Amino acid sequence: MHRSEGFTLVELLVVLALIALAALVGLPWLIKIGQRSQLKSAASEVQTTLMAARIKAVKRNQAVNIFVTPGPPVVLETVEPPVPTPNPTLVPAQIGLPSKSAFLYATPSIAGGIVSFGGDGRLAMPTPNPTPGCYEYVLRGPVGVPTPNEIHVQAWPNGRVVVVTPKDWY
Repeated sequence: MHRSEGFTLVELLVVLALIALAALVGLPWLIKIGQRSQLKSAASEVQTTLMAARIKAVKRNQAVNIFVTPGPPVVLETVEPPVPTPNPTLVPAQIGLPSKSAFLYATPSIAGGIVSFGGDGRLAMPTPNPTPGCYEYVLRGPVGVPTPNEIHVQAWPNGRVVVVTPKDWY
């Protein structure tokens, strides 16, 4: 009996079953990675908005405010002081995070949803007394999952803006 070159149907089915099993095992992990990426991206967007407002405040030597709406979706609105004439009036820059990526779980109660940077680049708000000594915004996400993660965005009195990611991801 002469055997032809190639694979039998049984061999192909076994390989396809192994590929399907690997995909089933790896799919939840890939979904988690995507969700973490969305949350990190949302925290990075908040950090970038705060740092851009700080730079604008230093550049103009005037206070710049950011109004934070907890959402979802989380909306950050940067309000700058009017520029001298004959320049046009600035429209407030508004940035909205994707509605499924994260929501603001906690904001500093003293700030009332506003972050203000002075012309020197420091926070133009009273120094918070409780630890850690900074204004901390907690993003929790992704929205709708049973075990969300938290990322902390901290605005320190000296103007530094830091993103603190969790050590253990869920």
